[in-house]
Amino acid sequence: MNTYDSQVAAGILEKEGFEVIAEADDPEDCLDALGKPRLSKGADIVLMNTCSVRDHAEERVWGRLGMLGKEKKENPRLIIGLMGCMVEEHREKLFKRFPYLDLMVGTRHIKELPAMIRQVLETRKQVARIKQDGISIEYSEYTKRGSGFHAWLPIMTGCDKACTFCIVPMTRGSEVSMPAREVCREAERLVSGGIKWITLLGQNVNSYNGRGTGSGERRMSEATFPELLEMLCSIEGLERVSFTTSHPSDATEELFQVIARNPKIGRRFHLPLQSGSDRMLKRMKRLHTYADYKAKIDRLRALVPDISITTDIIVGFSGETEDDHGATQRALEEIRFDSAFIYKYSVRPGTPAALLLDDVPLDRKVSRNQELLVAQRAITEAKSQSFLGKVFTVFVEGRNSDNPKEQIGRMDQDRRVILEADQDYVGQFVRMEFTGLHHETFRARVASSR
Repeated sequence: MNTYDSQVAAGILEKEGFEVIAEADDPEDCLDALGKPRLSKGADIVLMNTCSVRDHAEERVWGRLGMLGKEKKENPRLIIGLMGCMVEEHREKLFKRFPYLDLMVGTRHIKELPAMIRQVLETRKQVARIKQDGISIEYSEYTKRGSGFHAWLPIMTGCDKACTFCIVPMTRGSEVSMPAREVCREAERLVSGGIKWITLLGQNVNSYNGRGTGSGERRMSEATFPELLEMLCSIEGLERVSFTTSHPSDATEELFQVIARNPKIGRRFHLPLQSGSDRMLKRMKRLHTYADYKAKIDRLRALVPDISITTDIIVGFSGETEDDHGATQRALEEIRFDSAFIYKYSVRPGTPAALLLDDVPLDRKVSRNQELLVAQRAITEAKSQSFLGKVFTVFVEGRNSDNPKEQIGRMDQDRRVILEADQDYVGQFVRMEFTGLHHETFRARVASSR
């Protein structure tokens, strides 16, 4: 969602006459000739789009703001702005902590960025646009995408699940869905512009419930997520539809059946488990037990044998014992996820879990995190090795900037693939035989037509 918001912001700014001269995810991408970090990199304006899901993400922003403060002493005309979830969480306190910060824009005001920047240029006073009502989704024909064939498409935002560890309800608000007719209209517009693969976005995407009019003569007061998927799959020229992220409570039989009967739907299903311990799941208010979760995964795999299951795991949540940790280890071995994002728990101020004692020592969080990472790495490696010699459909996204002879793509299960071929396959879905593996990237050749 943050990537999409950044693309919208860049596109709108360019439309209004601004020039985006650099985009970077890491301070080391912005070094001057002497190797000194310089986030401004010669720009008049620096905008950081922020995330509050984990403490580590916020710590990086604090560090970058400190670096930018030093640069602003050298260049007082430099404009520094923040976007995204940290703005929604910390609000005007940020201006007090960083008096050299010029502007803040919440997740619902991206279109106002050009006017806000001009206001700062004219008045040299701090400007903020923050509110939490409404929907934090901007559909814009000026979105600056990294690909001419793939697009992110937000369909809902916010979350009503109230997991105790999660700050999303505070930063993104309650669940709000885009009307189904608007989603389909935007998808059709994207396809008319050459997009072939759309990834649907939402903090809890499968809880989508958009009011609107369906395709053809069918009218409906609501469209469930499975119904929306069916509608999108009927759009001519749209060759692949994927989505992220889902909640187990909304992972239904209806959804599984729709995936099974629609080959256009990508074969990766990201479903956060968070813990294999029922005691921890209850403390997290995850609304499911481990047995509930595993039964759903077993059912989905039975219906869609080629599905790739990925997940999120939190290590060291409040009250986690060795037995709880052991339950999560067993869950990894039993379910055998294709991959997993495994994080050490960090308290998010303002969440219900912030009232609980953060009683797992950091060194124990680190050791447990490493144990799970090692276990999952072995599972991922074994699964990857089993793909070698087999044929899969790969969407070729572009050429490798480091080696133009290589073309880079993603398989239906959303794994990275490198193809070396004389013929240009960019923008096409190609059947490939997997011949090698380097870390988690496959090497492949075009499969024989025999």
